[in-house]
Amino acid sequence: MTFEDDLKAECEAERPTADVDVLLNGNPYTLRFTQMEGMDWASNSDLAPARPGVLLDTRYGYHLRQLVTIVAPQCGGRVDGDMVVPLTEDQWRAIFKGNGRNVARIGDAIFMLNEYNPDKAVEDAKVA
Repeated sequence: MTFEDDLKAECEAERPTADVDVLLNGNPYTLRFTQMEGMDWASNSDLAPARPGVLLDTRYGYHLRQLVTIVAPQCGGRVDGDMVVPLTEDQWRAIFKGNGRNVARIGDAIFMLNEYNPDKAVEDAKVA
C-alpha cells in the first residue's frame, strides 16, 4: 500500500468505541464512547491545562479529569438497544457529580480510546 492508500483508509475507518457500565440509583446503564477526531481531542485538551506536579498531567500535558468532563458529551451517550442516545448537559453534570467510580471508569475509557491505544498502536507497529 502507498501512503495515500493508508491515509485514505485511516480517514474512512470506523472509529473505535468503548462501553462503560455505570450504576445510577442502583440501576445499571451502559454508556458508549467513540474515539474523537484528532484535532477535536487536541483542541479540547487545551481547555484543561496540566496541574503542576501531577505525573499524568505532566506526561500528557492536560488535566485528564477536567478534560473528561469537557469531551464526554461530545463523544459519549447512553446505549438504548441499537442506538446511542445523547445526554443533556444536566445529565452529564449529574453523572459526574455522583459515584466517583463511574467518573473514573468514564475517564479511563476516554483516555484509552484517545491517548493510550493510539500510542500503543504506534509502538506495536514499530516492533512488527
